[in-house]
Amino acid sequence: MTNLRRILLATDLEPKSDRAMERAAQLARQSGAELTALHVVHDGDGPYAHLPLHHIEAELHRHLLAVPGAAGLTMRAVAVRGDAVEPQVAGYAGLWWPDLVVVGVHAHDGLADVFLPPTVERIAIADETPVLIVRNKPHGPYARALVPIDFSGRSRAAVETARRLLSHGNLHLLHVADLPLVSRSPTGRSTAGDITHEFTGEFGEMLRGMAPDGPAVTREVRIGHPVPEIVRAARYGRYDLVVMGSARRDGLMRAFLGSVTQDVLADLPCDALLAGDSVRDRRR
Repeated sequence: MTNLRRILLATDLEPKSDRAMERAAQLARQSGAELTALHVVHDGDGPYAHLPLHHIEAELHRHLLAVPGAAGLTMRAVAVRGDAVEPQVAGYAGLWWPDLVVVGVHAHDGLADVFLPPTVERIAIADETPVLIVRNKPHGPYARALVPIDFSGRSRAAVETARRLLSHGNLHLLHVADLPLVSRSPTGRSTAGDITHEFTGEFGEMLRGMAPDGPAVTREVRIGHPVPEIVRAARYGRYDLVVMGSARRDGLMRAFLGSVTQDVLADLPCDALLAGDSVRDRRR
């Protein structure tokens, strides 16, 4: 399993931003990664708007040191000024080449918040950096991840990226076959019997060549529409992470924001990871 080397945390320093900060620190500690926290200062707006950048960086560093388990990590704090958050985060990601970008979403904001979708979309298209969206307060490493798959290259990238975040536990691969003529039970499973075995070849081909170490992998096929079935699986399976691929390769905002991925993200009860198109070595 390939460890993360660099993690970029984009934080607004609001009270609930500590959730994303704690998760970023936990992942840095787990992987031995370097952690950079980035705060974008809006001129004339916010509590830090009129402070010198080095004062803001000192405050950001103080927040980092207050995170449980952060002592001993290789950390840096960076503050920049800008009218919009997303180009600053994407630009810094393009310069620093992180293996993961971590952003937080406040529970009352959901994904309707103007900050999150543009940030994720721009970063994703700019350099295919995996983006972790943190909703919940972490209580330890990720242990149960749901990975919806369609057996495409994006699905393989999602599985590979998920393996980088889980040092143990379980990756549950879920394929939803949209077959409306087949009757379904209220749980979303086919009443005609388990059809997972019919996709044995597809699962095997997608996992071919992956290292045998890391989390255990389980497989399931459900029949129904992808969005409600994935959300239902995430809720009732008590997963702490859902890992999704996205239509990044074509570079179209409409393709990404209007995709199954975006619809699923709006209703998830847990953290979400948006995988890049491929896991690649980011060292120059």
